[in-house]
Amino acid sequence: MSAFQDYFTEMLKNPPDPNEPKPLSNRHATMYGATLPFHILAWVAVLFRLWTRYRVVRDPGWDDHIIVLCSVFNLVSMVGFIGSIYTGLGEHILYVGEGRLVTMMKWLYLNSAAYYMCAGLVKLSLLAQYLRLFKTGALRKICLVLLVVTSIWTLFWAVQGWLPCFPVDGFWNRQQTPAPRCWGTGFANKTSVLVFLYAFAASNMVLDTMIFAIPMVVYLRPGISQKEVVALGSLFTLGSVVVLMSILRLWTTVKHKYNDPFSMDFTWWYPLPLTIACIEIDFAIICASIPIFWPVIISSLPQIFVTQEVRVTHHQRIDDFEMDRPNSLKSNNSQVGLTRVAQKTNYRDQFVVDHVTGKQNTEVLVETEPDHKWYR
Repeated sequence: MSAFQDYFTEMLKNPPDPNEPKPLSNRHATMYGATLPFHILAWVAVLFRLWTRYRVVRDPGWDDHIIVLCSVFNLVSMVGFIGSIYTGLGEHILYVGEGRLVTMMKWLYLNSAAYYMCAGLVKLSLLAQYLRLFKTGALRKICLVLLVVTSIWTLFWAVQGWLPCFPVDGFWNRQQTPAPRCWGTGFANKTSVLVFLYAFAASNMVLDTMIFAIPMVVYLRPGISQKEVVALGSLFTLGSVVVLMSILRLWTTVKHKYNDPFSMDFTWWYPLPLTIACIEIDFAIICASIPIFWPVIISSLPQIFVTQEVRVTHHQRIDDFEMDRPNSLKSNNSQVGLTRVAQKTNYRDQFVVDHVTGKQNTEVLVETEPDHKWYR
């Protein structure tokens, strides 16, 4: 724990005000309110996606399996984030206390390792989804290249997240003997931590931009329908939010310089990058799931809402008709005939009968008057 002791000694020369008001991003209500709703929405989107693939189209793929695994790690990351809030995240590290700091480091270990897995898996799910769409051509080759690059990127950061120190418990227990060997974001020293944070945020932003830009090529296709324009526009909007979150996360990390003695006061400035990271993953999962179930939702809306007018009419039976048996009363069958009542019909009138049968003896004479001239 010598490195940590050096940083503590340096910060004690000019300690922060213990009564300093917390920034908005460090308040518990802000961290809960900004992350939990989007996390729930992400799960709703995944469940709708699975329902569509397994129950509606009955054609699940690798992209669905990967997004489920990503959602599980996202839940683990959220649990680690909430646990770190209860143990001192958002406070100055000098006032957290050694016992709470060890517990908080355990939660942060769980949060960061699961987050690195989520960041890679959601990209792999999107690329696997693209491969289902692009069977041939240049776009498929681009997707395959990005799939290989993203797989290597995910593997590297997964190893870095789950094995930041040797042994692993050295991440939160720096007093053990021999001293643990840490690297990357394992807080070996201030420089390595910030360099790896910069590297992850920058590479994550570049990959997000490239992956979410692939569907936009469809805009260049001739004859694209208005519905496709709206769908792609919505997808582009959500993808832009994900990229924007990556940029914000990079910016909030770069603000802390190497020569700033309070850059190691990560319990104070780290809540904002963590909150942005949680929202980024949630939006990425939503963006990867909406194109799967949204067409089914749209096609089902007419069955959910009343969109057709039904007119109900009735017809009264004419008095000249009634139900009567066409055969003997001793018949056992169920035939029912519609017969006319003889005494009520007008066809008994001789004048009507003669006109219907064509046997009338009446002659009709039509006389025409001569034209009268206007001058007579």
